[in-house]
This record gives sequence, structure tokens and C-alpha cells, in this order.
Amino acid sequence: MQSTIKHIEDFVSKAGDLAETKAELWKLRTVAKISATISSLFSVIAIAILTCVAIIIISFGIAFWIGSEIGNVSYGFFIVGGFYAFAGLLVYLFRKQWIKKPVSNLVINKIL
Repeated sequence: MQSTIKHIEDFVSKAGDLAETKAELWKLRTVAKISATISSLFSVIAIAILTCVAIIIISFGIAFWIGSEIGNVSYGFFIVGGFYAFAGLLVYLFRKQWIKKPVSNLVINKIL
């Protein structure tokens, strides 16, 4: 009888250790996935900021070039501004399929 009780105590002790180990493993996996997702988002944000700066500088250059070709620099800025207004309208109209769905899928894929 004494050895049966000892075996049951060992079994319960090992089951408790297994539960603690699984909980710790789950925590570590969760932290790893969250950190991978956050680092991916930060890298995308950094690339987006640098791309925006480059586009702004290129836009100034194109606006000055178009304005000098037309003969009035302000017209070049109006033309480039109109192009961006049209592009913004397109992005607004298709925001769900161009932005919302891909970003949601990216975050879900990184977490899962």
C-alpha cells in the first residue's frame, strides 16, 4: 500500500511539473510571436516613413520641373497636387482591399 501511495504522489508531482513547463512554454511562444509581429510592424513603418520622405522630395523635383517646362512653377505644384489628390481618392475608395485586408492578414499570419 505504501508503494502505491508513493507512485501516486510521484505521478501527481510529475503532472504538476509538466503543467508548469507547458505554461512556461506557452508564455515563451506567445512572447516570441508578439515580438516578431511588433518588429515586423516597426520595420514596415520605418520603410514607409523613408519611402514617404523620398516621394516628397521627388514630388518637389517633379513639380519644379513641370512648372519650369510650362513656364510657371506654381502650375507644376498644382499638377502634382492634383495627381496626389486623385491617388488619394483611389486609395480611399479601395482602402478595404488594398490596405485593411492585407494588413489584417499580415498580423494574423505573424501571430499564428
